[in-house]
Amino acid sequence: MDTRKLRNVAISALGISGLFLLWHLIATSGLVDRVMLPSPAEVFGSALAIAKTGELQDHIQASVFRMALGYAAGSCLGILMGVVLGRSRFMESLLGPILQMARAIPPLALVPLIIFWFGINEGAKISLIGWATFFPVWINTLLGVKGVNPLFIRAGQSLGARRGTLLLKVVVPAALAPIFSGMRVALSISFTVLVAAELAGALAGLGYLIQTSALSFRVDNIFVGIVVLAILGFIADTLFMLALYRLFPWYRSEQTGK
Repeated sequence: MDTRKLRNVAISALGISGLFLLWHLIATSGLVDRVMLPSPAEVFGSALAIAKTGELQDHIQASVFRMALGYAAGSCLGILMGVVLGRSRFMESLLGPILQMARAIPPLALVPLIIFWFGINEGAKISLIGWATFFPVWINTLLGVKGVNPLFIRAGQSLGARRGTLLLKVVVPAALAPIFSGMRVALSISFTVLVAAELAGALAGLGYLIQTSALSFRVDNIFVGIVVLAILGFIADTLFMLALYRLFPWYRSEQTGK
């Protein structure tokens, strides 16, 4: 790891440490009730207690499973629809207004309807996450495909590339940067909607942990769920970017200018 990377890691660690230090100072200052705002040490102790029973691991596994399936389904469908609408004016005119109207519907507004359709099984939760994930991926893919330089397409056509080849080897690669941006935004949204999905009739998951802890006035366990969600979100985003930089080295240069 070079000096620049080490410096960035050190700065990030300093920022996170500062956040937890500020949290500790506020919690132990006496300005707030310790029951309402437990210290980081108390939250860590509660997390260890839940982890010893295996309950925390079960909640994490359930949440990651739902989020991964919903995110994968929403992203794949978003890319497909973005490419189709971006390359077909007829399809964009036909489906574009419908998707734009659907995009304005908050995922939380669909919770009662999805429960009515699918019950409280896994399909309801995964469908809700997929719905929320679909739209940022779709709109970024659509903009990316429509923004492909026409010269690239003409060059491919002049070399005899057929429609399918042109799409897979010219259009989609040229639109990868906005597609990745949409997928990254959708990744954070999927965690947000995950909690709402699990609040609507789940028997396991971090959202379920938060809900049951609130009913039993265990604020420390509420913070356990929140902190674990934040850590999982950070890990997911980091792994996503590392995978992009490894698979597509040019993406780092395009984003950082180096």
